[in-house]
Amino acid sequence: MPATARVSTDLYAVLGVDARSGGDEIARAFRLRAKQLHPDTSDDPDAPEKFNELVAAYDVLSNHRTRREYDNSRTSPGREPDPARPATVAAAARATRWTPRRAWTAFVAGALVTVLGVAAAALTWNLHERDARRRARYDRVTAVRVGDGDITFTTAAGHFVRTREPEQHGEGSDLGPTVSVRYDPANPAHVIVDANTIGRDITLAIVSLKLLIGGPVFVVLGARRLRKRARAPTAAR
Repeated sequence: MPATARVSTDLYAVLGVDARSGGDEIARAFRLRAKQLHPDTSDDPDAPEKFNELVAAYDVLSNHRTRREYDNSRTSPGREPDPARPATVAAAARATRWTPRRAWTAFVAGALVTVLGVAAAALTWNLHERDARRRARYDRVTAVRVGDGDITFTTAAGHFVRTREPEQHGEGSDLGPTVSVRYDPANPAHVIVDANTIGRDITLAIVSLKLLIGGPVFVVLGARRLRKRARAPTAAR
């Protein structure tokens, strides 16, 4: 926010409106004053400073939150200004100054994050369902490690099987003399690790949830700023 637009300045007077004016009236007054004070069209040597002050005043009064902050900080007759208030409005105005590029970046990035969130949620569900189906179809057994990466076990039908130990990922079993595995009854040599995937599923679900919350938030913020700037006069951009 320019240094000329301090809280001690009557921002309503800068725009030439009453403190009870609505948002549309403030926007109309700003358009009129912006045309008069724009440095490209005005012969006033102080036009750049006045124009910056005008834009800063509009930034504060066109936003409900910063306008409320400013109204609360205005000095009433016979009352000294609150020394803790001036920086509040200036900081709020700076925080709300969005360029079109920044608004578009927030909108597009939010849309991409939302898509990623949907994809992550779908992936999490598919992995969970796939693992559940495999666990239901495969039989669980405790196999003995015999060295060279092999394991042995006896199936429910009494068949002795020796095969390669499956690679462990995530929450697999430890490296003791035995390992819990699941084998395919139709092909007992095909085994998978009998691992608990709850931790993995919860982690992926949390990531998906964060993306699905954060993405729409940025989409809404970007869209709101774009709509607001679309309604604002060209001189303010």
